[in-house]
Amino acid sequence: MQHLPIPPSPQHLALLQQVVRSVVRTHRLRRADAEDFAQSVQLKLIESDYEMFRQFSGRSSLRTYLTVVVTRLLLDWRNKIYGKWRASAAAVRLGPAALSLERLVQRDGYSVQEAIACLTARDSAVREDDLERLAEQLPQFRRPRFVTADVLGDLPDPSAEDPVEAATRRRTARRIKAALVNALRELPDRERQLVLLRYRGRRSVKEIAEMLQTDQKQLYRRFERALRGLKKSLTAQGVTGATTILDVIG
Repeated sequence: MQHLPIPPSPQHLALLQQVVRSVVRTHRLRRADAEDFAQSVQLKLIESDYEMFRQFSGRSSLRTYLTVVVTRLLLDWRNKIYGKWRASAAAVRLGPAALSLERLVQRDGYSVQEAIACLTARDSAVREDDLERLAEQLPQFRRPRFVTADVLGDLPDPSAEDPVEAATRRRTARRIKAALVNALRELPDRERQLVLLRYRGRRSVKEIAEMLQTDQKQLYRRFERALRGLKKSLTAQGVTGATTILDVIG
């Protein structure tokens, strides 16, 4: 079994970035989604202590292995952001073109016209008018039906919840937020600023690099150090979980 150095070498991290760019191009992610997904891969890498590299067995090339891992991460990310997608019976009945069309709209968030443009760009044999006819036959593309206020009044209140569970969640949230405040205080000022800009300011690493007039690659390395420091401090306080920072810092 082949073993890679942990943490990975700069060459291995550069290869991972190349694979991420290749995967998002293959799956035609829009620019904003591509940047968010790439950053989620970086976060996953740090939070898992480079698990994807530690599990490499050498049975294939590292590029092939990383492509499989990143593609799985993309599917999980899409399911988390857009919900798990399942083809409708109508799309299955209408065939591969209808399945591709429905997938782009329902899973990936494209408009119907954007999805049609993607499919015609992929395959010159696919006709735009044929896809438009398919779109009309897919049930998800029908206009929503508006209802009156009295109908809505009969629906259960979605905000209703068990008071005991709500109190438990509030206590847990307060404990996690307090731990995070302590962890942030332990960071150097520059790293704390970076974390707050990224999560509280909702800015991408690229945007922060431009704002601070800093090299983006160097900023990623600072960001990784900051996340490692936060994770170590949170773990010492009994707080674990890959999404802790994202959940409470805002």
